[in-house]
Amino acid sequence: MSLKRKLIRSFLGVGAIKLLSIPISFGTSIILARTLGPEGFGQYAFILALVPIICLTVSGGLPQLLTREVAALSRANRWSLYRGAVQSAHAWVAILSTIVLVTVWALFEFSILPTVGKWSLLGIAVLMVPLVGLASVWTGIIKGLGMPVYAEAPQQLVGPTALLFILSILAWQGLLNIRAAIWTQVVVAIFILLLSNWVYLKVKPNAVTTSKASYHLDKWCGALLPFTMIALIGALNMQVGVIALGLLSTDEQAGAMRIAERGGQIVAMSLTVVNMVIAPYIVQAHQEGEKKQLQKIARTSARGSFLLAAPIAAAFILAGGPIIRFAFGPEYTDISNWPLVIISAGQLFNVYFGSVAFLLSMCGHERETLKIQSIALILNFTLCIALAPTFGAAGAATGVTLSTIFWNIFLYIRVKRHLGIISTAF
Repeated sequence: MSLKRKLIRSFLGVGAIKLLSIPISFGTSIILARTLGPEGFGQYAFILALVPIICLTVSGGLPQLLTREVAALSRANRWSLYRGAVQSAHAWVAILSTIVLVTVWALFEFSILPTVGKWSLLGIAVLMVPLVGLASVWTGIIKGLGMPVYAEAPQQLVGPTALLFILSILAWQGLLNIRAAIWTQVVVAIFILLLSNWVYLKVKPNAVTTSKASYHLDKWCGALLPFTMIALIGALNMQVGVIALGLLSTDEQAGAMRIAERGGQIVAMSLTVVNMVIAPYIVQAHQEGEKKQLQKIARTSARGSFLLAAPIAAAFILAGGPIIRFAFGPEYTDISNWPLVIISAGQLFNVYFGSVAFLLSMCGHERETLKIQSIALILNFTLCIALAPTFGAAGAATGVTLSTIFWNIFLYIRVKRHLGIISTAF
């Protein structure tokens, strides 16, 4: 099968999963927003913004690093190193998860973190850390084997469907509150973990079982730190708005920002799908010195992503208020409209510039990506801290959008300089 056909097939498969996940994700947010109310939904959003960041201290850049290494090692039939990489990743997650759990629970035990209010929910939510960590390891491996559909189905489709189903039953029975919602997240994380493990075992190459593990720990650890920092900074750049509002503004404003971010995720959905698919093909084209092929992957994926994202962004920018009122209720309309407009515009800009971070990271320039995204995070944090107390969710959305524009422009310049290709849609 040609590379183009593989890309199209993978894109359609992952795209179908992501497309199906949109109404599921929106349905979950609608149930939570309407049942918990603006304040309760804001508290839930604040905790759910902290969890991915804590999880990244454990899994970090492992999925991206494993995707790159597995793609290269499996192609070269270096199964001993393949097995060593997988074993090292499992050990890393197990050790770091234990440290994180003990640390967080110790903070509650010694009253450093409050045991009442929204902070008390963190003690439950932190149970997701080892679950998400192990599932992300298996996802990265499966992607490296060139099977993005199998990798993404548990986390993007099956798990969210189970979450929506359980939350719907709880809401129908009048049992849905913030604590029940967090516990449901933990239960679904266990389900995703089991399903991801089953898929991983099904697609594992037979040659791995008979190979003796060997290790390149120096190389892997050297690459893991920048990958981890890139993933952590990327998550912070997305979540810093909700976190800043949860700390410096009201829970209602944090909930409004969560709704705006959900809209932004829909705008950027096409680029997200592309990034789920193209990583192993980027590695292959770069290692074989196929610059024209790399350019074709970058331009085609960016153009297709932008053409899909533009009408969605236009709908949110021009008719955000009625959409919010219909989906979430009138109490969210005024506080979420402008944040949705600002975030949608920023995400459309993001999609236009294509997979700049992925291109650099998969081609060995992860430190360059890290440096620029670190600066963007500082800018994002500074703007959110400055604007959130006065302007609420609209101020936080402005900070997030300006930092998004910043890192896209500078990463685009680095892609052009280091790889000699144009990553934008047009």
